[in-house]
Amino acid sequence: MGNKSNKKSLIITGFPYAFPYYFKVFECLENKDNFIFILPKLWLAKKGKVRIKLQQKPNLEIYGLSAVSYGGHGIRGLFKGWLPGIIFLLPYLKIKYGTRILYSCSEPNLLTTLYNGMIAKLCGFRHVIFTWQNIAPQKYMGGLKLRIYTILVRLNLFFADGVICGNKKAQKIISNFKFPISNTIVCPISGVDTEKFRPGIIGNWREQLNIKPEEKAILFYGALDRRKGLNVLIDASYKLSAINCKLIIVGTGPKQEDLKLQVASYKLQDKIIFLDWMPNDQLPALLNSADIFVYPSVPTKGWEEQFGYAMAEASACSVPVIATHTGSIDEVVLHGETGLLVEPNNPEQLAEAMIGLLTNENLSRQMGEKGRKYVTENFSHKIIAEKISNFLNKFL
Repeated sequence: MGNKSNKKSLIITGFPYAFPYYFKVFECLENKDNFIFILPKLWLAKKGKVRIKLQQKPNLEIYGLSAVSYGGHGIRGLFKGWLPGIIFLLPYLKIKYGTRILYSCSEPNLLTTLYNGMIAKLCGFRHVIFTWQNIAPQKYMGGLKLRIYTILVRLNLFFADGVICGNKKAQKIISNFKFPISNTIVCPISGVDTEKFRPGIIGNWREQLNIKPEEKAILFYGALDRRKGLNVLIDASYKLSAINCKLIIVGTGPKQEDLKLQVASYKLQDKIIFLDWMPNDQLPALLNSADIFVYPSVPTKGWEEQFGYAMAEASACSVPVIATHTGSIDEVVLHGETGLLVEPNNPEQLAEAMIGLLTNENLSRQMGEKGRKYVTENFSHKIIAEKISNFLNKFL
């Protein structure tokens, strides 16, 4: 069963960890020698526009395999992140290292997860899976689709020994399938780099964007799609005529042109600035240039915000957050403490919240400081790495 002194007990796989800013959580592990990573050697995101090549990391053992599906509709979507070669790699690693646990960071409604679970059990592994899903499937699907979903989830839970749930609602949904709550944990797939995202980072964004010292800066970054509620944010911004401020919207997406037309219809071109998607490394300085961060997410077709890394990053920089009371946002933003939560699709409430924080510097500063403390203590890479490691080691 391998040399005991060279033992590596845990394997982690799953396409989310192809993204370097998610994978970075594992660089905080204290017991790195106990882990092996099996990841896509190439991952295509944003319909192939973003190509992520697997990079080796010092002191970490990483294997790259070819992915067959990058997601999509129908059967392709069910095989998202499928690494067929894992069937050969798992028994090899078990013989070489005595590996005993496979953590598949993929949802329980995927055939990819089922494939991993079946191979894990054939090889004598304990299997742990992940889920973000925070809406009960009965609320947004029915008929044959619901039957297929339910069968897949039940099969994956049958082959699973544990489930890491990205939020509290996901844990409740898993427990409704009669899966033992003692074998679950609430923990996102990764944390926030609180050393990179911190207050006090000096940049020249305000000068670049021609934001005067007396002007307040409102920031959003993320996908420019319907789910993020940016049309509501622009409606709310129109109501801020009494506030000397500018709104910065960073990102790309299908609603980009529609949003620019909306801005033009309000004649707010000198008040709202659009910036293209930018690397994660540039965001800390931009956040430190902002007075508030706004994330007006809205429920859309059976989807609600499942965590909100952008909001956690803003809080880590001591920037107060205004968001909507939907999905699992209230686990990231504490209403009245680290920020304010308003009803989704309500530009009046959103405008009122923005005015409240932009005109009350003491309250804004207090919420920012509490946000930094909350994220550091609950969602930093170090905290999340320890939670994942401790949970996986429970199954040894």
